[in-house]
Amino acid sequence: AIDEAEDEWSQHDAKKLIDTSLKGGLRNSIPKNFPYFHVEFGLHKGFVHVIDDETNFKSGLGLDVIRGMLELPEEDMHRRRQYGSLETQKNDVLRFSRDWARFDWTRELD
Repeated sequence: AIDEAEDEWSQHDAKKLIDTSLKGGLRNSIPKNFPYFHVEFGLHKGFVHVIDDETNFKSGLGLDVIRGMLELPEEDMHRRRQYGSLETQKNDVLRFSRDWARFDWTRELD
């Protein structure tokens, strides 16, 4: 999905995907204060692309990446989107945060 979207939000012929494991992680792979799209596989392997033109960046790219990984047809990703009550959503966020804590790479930023 990143490769397919590349032409829509990149203006330069720079390297398309940057392997974050080659430079010691995300923070060392992109210039400071640049917009980017990042996909990580595990704690030490991922790809990042600096977004040259934010106005052409489609916010649904992350969903497209997940859809591609799950090999779902495009229409399935949107048709199945259902929202629970606000209380249910809050509980889901708390449960996810608790379960995700051991994988949370942002703890390395502090």
